[in-house]
Amino acid sequence: NTVSLSKPATSLKVLLSAFRSTSSDFRVLYSLDRSDSSEIEQAFELFPGFKNTTKTDDDGFIVTDESKNDGRSDTIVTPSESNQFKEYQFTVDNLPEFTGFTIKIVMSGTNQAQPPRIKDLRAIAVR
Repeated sequence: NTVSLSKPATSLKVLLSAFRSTSSDFRVLYSLDRSDSSEIEQAFELFPGFKNTTKTDDDGFIVTDESKNDGRSDTIVTPSESNQFKEYQFTVDNLPEFTGFTIKIVMSGTNQAQPPRIKDLRAIAVR
């Protein structure tokens, strides 16, 4: 579902808890609704990921190369152990103003008995 905002935002943060075994993975994508492109359907874009960001002094991140976004979390999170849920954070800053957004999570794995599990999903849009 699309989340509509009462005031435009320029940054998006997704926080979630997840169980992820060594045989599975997931990536997070976002789509933005912009007032200047209401007739154009927006494609989903991957969050930058820890391999494509540089940490700044003010607890923010600078994207190194947008073409290398991979949808991973902001920091390295090791695989979970037996039913252990770990915290993940996904951040993208300096976006053009948007008035709504949609989050998409893509999961994959090689063992059907241990799929990724997600709980406590939160999304924050700020200016």
